[in-house]
Amino acid sequence: MKIAAAAYAPEWHGDWAGLEAKLDAWVANAAAQGAELLVFPEYAGTEAALIGAPRDRSPVEWVEACAAVQDRWVALNARLAQDHGVYILAGSLPWRAADVTTNAAALCSPQGQTALQYKMILTPYEREEMALSAGQDLRLFDTALGKIGVLICYDSEFPLLARALAEAGAEMILVPSNTDFPAGQTRVRQSCRARAIEQQCLIVQAPLVGQVPDCTLLDTQTGTAALFCPPDYGLPADGIIAQGQPDYSAWVIADVDPSAIAAPRQTGQVGNFNHWPEQDQRIKTVLVTSV
Repeated sequence: MKIAAAAYAPEWHGDWAGLEAKLDAWVANAAAQGAELLVFPEYAGTEAALIGAPRDRSPVEWVEACAAVQDRWVALNARLAQDHGVYILAGSLPWRAADVTTNAAALCSPQGQTALQYKMILTPYEREEMALSAGQDLRLFDTALGKIGVLICYDSEFPLLARALAEAGAEMILVPSNTDFPAGQTRVRQSCRARAIEQQCLIVQAPLVGQVPDCTLLDTQTGTAALFCPPDYGLPADGIIAQGQPDYSAWVIADVDPSAIAAPRQTGQVGNFNHWPEQDQRIKTVLVTSV
């Protein structure tokens, strides 16, 4: 199957129709190239609040603005998934349920179904400036394309989250990301590559790129869209299936077979996935030795 990872540049729109037209064109472009699963970045959903004359707000005010359009944003992505017959991981945005506001991404199916994954571990900025709450549950999406897990940006830097998804049966893990400086992009990218090695599965990273004037949340973004795998028999020796140009807004589309990517779990040069529990058996105490 073909997977499309977006390096996506959000922007202001004069009205909602302008946003719809842009997103429709993006989805149509990927679908025309045969993509069946489209992955948009973390906080790409903030674009749903970039309607009208540009006007900046405080981080908390931006959270309120995004939560006010959350349902309309997901409905737009769900409609496009149906119209084009694809799965879409919609760009995440602040999401309010009851009195709790999280960072959430919706997976939309060609049949019109939607399901949310919440960000599990928040960055200091999300905690202190945006006043968001962390998600409590990891979800495994059982789809016609396979079993899909989602780790939103910072979540990819925590190996046990990926391990829980892999043990539950995830054949691929999608990582929508948003980093403002090269150091952050390096952390997420290298974490994605490490998770592909550890869990011997497909990892897809889709970053925000570009600058958005008059939007504190999206003032600047950097990243490179890519698909990663374990470097092993029959797979790229560098573990990179495909990648785009840094900070260049475009799709990166690759034809992949998640089962072939996971095959090294049984027949690879190494057995990271199966040998993972041996860590627990061997780390009993740390001996401090003077030399």
